[in-house]
Amino acid sequence: MSSDSTTVEIPLREIKPEVSRIALIKQAATRSAALPAPGQFLNSQPSPFDVSQMSGISISMIDRGKLNKKEFVAELEWLRQESSSRCFLDSELWANEILAHMPDNWTDEVENSDPMSSTRGMEVDESPNTAPSPTPLLAPGDVEMSEEKCGYTSEFARTLINNKEFRRAAFFLKKTMHKNRRDSFLHYRSLYLAYYREQMENDAEGVERKTSYQEGKSPFAVLLERMVDEKCRENEDPWLEYLMGLLEIELGLKTEGEVSLRNAIVREPRMWPAWEGLVSLISDIEEADKFISSNGITSLWFSDWFMVLVLQRFHQDSMAIQKAEQLVARGMTGIPMIITKIASCSNARHDHDQAISNFEDVRSKDPFRLTDLHLYSDSLYIRSDRKKLAQLALECFQSQKFRWETCCIVANYYAIRRDSEHAIKFFQRALRLNPGIAALWVLIGHEFMEMKNNAAACVSYRKAIEIDSTDHRGWYGLGQMYDIMKMPTYSLFYYQEAQKCKPHDSRLLVALGEVYSKINKIEDAEKCFTGAYLFGDVEGNALWNLAKLHEKNLDDHKAAQVFEVFLIVYELVTSAEEKIIYSVAFLANYFFKNDDFEKSAEYATRCMNYETLCQEGNRLLREIAKIHAREAQTANESRVGDGQDTGANGEAPGPSNTSGTEQMDVADPNAEAGEADMSEGEDELSF
Repeated sequence: MSSDSTTVEIPLREIKPEVSRIALIKQAATRSAALPAPGQFLNSQPSPFDVSQMSGISISMIDRGKLNKKEFVAELEWLRQESSSRCFLDSELWANEILAHMPDNWTDEVENSDPMSSTRGMEVDESPNTAPSPTPLLAPGDVEMSEEKCGYTSEFARTLINNKEFRRAAFFLKKTMHKNRRDSFLHYRSLYLAYYREQMENDAEGVERKTSYQEGKSPFAVLLERMVDEKCRENEDPWLEYLMGLLEIELGLKTEGEVSLRNAIVREPRMWPAWEGLVSLISDIEEADKFISSNGITSLWFSDWFMVLVLQRFHQDSMAIQKAEQLVARGMTGIPMIITKIASCSNARHDHDQAISNFEDVRSKDPFRLTDLHLYSDSLYIRSDRKKLAQLALECFQSQKFRWETCCIVANYYAIRRDSEHAIKFFQRALRLNPGIAALWVLIGHEFMEMKNNAAACVSYRKAIEIDSTDHRGWYGLGQMYDIMKMPTYSLFYYQEAQKCKPHDSRLLVALGEVYSKINKIEDAEKCFTGAYLFGDVEGNALWNLAKLHEKNLDDHKAAQVFEVFLIVYELVTSAEEKIIYSVAFLANYFFKNDDFEKSAEYATRCMNYETLCQEGNRLLREIAKIHAREAQTANESRVGDGQDTGANGEAPGPSNTSGTEQMDVADPNAEAGEADMSEGEDELSF
């Protein structure tokens, strides 16, 4: 593309107005060189500062020192003991997994330096669990239990909770809750878990009824009122305040719930379930950073892992990966939890090859670990690797068929086979097992859309938005649905909401640009396509759509400029061959129409590389050769005419008395020049 081309300047919001659109595209093309393939990321990784500037946020990425191994183990030992006694199986599993995968040299050093360091945290906090409750009142008719029978009943109730018999556990714990704080907490938590499971099961079954149902006053509200009346928030046990925060979240009181979880963390920074609950409530990244720095949180590394989860939630996946890699550098090497999180972020960045590699690394260390493995199946689905996906689905189904991750993996397997009916069946099973995952609602919405059940798809996408309004996939799904239904105004609204959640996702910008073009907002469409390319075009559609937009609006000059850049970037990408063929043919004809025969011949020659364009290339080359021949003939005749006009004495030509030999002598120099011109033209057209 020539540097002196005339371009129309269309400023973007983030770009200075004086910089032209085509100049930006040229710079981006130079910066990216040739992309390896649509869907793959550029080799250059932005620094945290660059990402911060692009996203409009500032987040501390301070690299802290190596972890203190004794304190690290003591924190996890405390969490393991508390989680076990309070029936937080997920949290107990989380702590035990990290301890089991600690580097060998860590374990040796801890054992050699201080064999009691791992149990010090347990001894400190054992007494609060057995201290008397401030409300030791018995209901009318109840009989005081002996200490021995109370202990047996308490252990039986804990077993019932682990067996997911929550209402039964609450019944027995009501008899012992006045004895110690642990049983008081477990009684309230058993009721909470029972109500939560019943509500989620009803919601999952209500997908095809197009609605969920609620009869009478919410049981969560009743339980919260009871805990407030019994002044549980003022109790010395911080776990009660954490539980009240969960109840407030279920009632839609997210601000109050966030305050409760923050207070619980400040009171006990080692309470990981509270950190995990706060991830979904925090409003922005800087607020999370401020909470950690302004409250004097003394946790050794929980706050850092919390920031990884917050960054992932707000789609700052590159920064989340860097934050996780900092923990690896601090000593947490080879821990599947961290490797899996890096793989999950790579999946969200559409770097599916890296995600697959990381997941396979985890499976080599722990082949039956299912956490986040549904994202592995998602990457395999997008890469159309049916063989690996089938093998993964079979292995998971044979070992743990009733895990929600397994159901999601099997559903993805049926989805890649275009068996939407079976895919929906397994997605619904996954929802019954874990209805609080927004991604599951999005996936089942996709399958309903495939079956043209738009009403059920709409319910599914709206449920995903309700669970996590910051997840762009629910908004994007609704936008797609209305786009298919040819309702571009509705589609535009939902695409805009999706783009607010993830401002620099090229797919969302391309979708927005397509809708703008449908409603004839050409300038907005152009901005979206250009922005999508500048932010790193994941699917390789931004430049193509921009060129086609200009072609559709009969602006062949701009279309040709963008097609040229498209060829620079994607000519070596085999999956884009059809678009490349179209671009080459368009440019060959465009330059021919505009009398730029040199560039037209260049692209006509490139047409010969493609079987479908050989005839078009030959036709253009013949036309260009004819034009060059006519120009040479005209030049030759002009030179001959000039020679006759300058006859003897400057007189007009008339009957000549000179001999034929003399005439040939006069004409010979011009004839030789014409032949030389023709020869030059033939040399240029040879290929």
